[in-house]
Amino acid sequence: MQIDSILPERVSPGQSVVIQGDGLETVEKVFLGDEEVPFDVDGETLVVQVPDVSGEVELTIQGGDGENDTSSITVE
Repeated sequence: MQIDSILPERVSPGQSVVIQGDGLETVEKVFLGDEEVPFDVDGETLVVQVPDVSGEVELTIQGGDGENDTSSITVE
């Protein structure tokens, strides 16, 4: 399970980001900072709605096997 890209890299609260990568169909949880956020899976793409946060935020995907990957986005 791996994050290859997050688009767009700069978003506002309430907007969605699209995460592309490998093995994303195994993702069970997505976190922005410490907050677990809902997501939709479409093959090798995850769509995540950005909550009311700001600044550079760590985005973590977590699989059922405990595996995870982390990247970051900027919320303006």
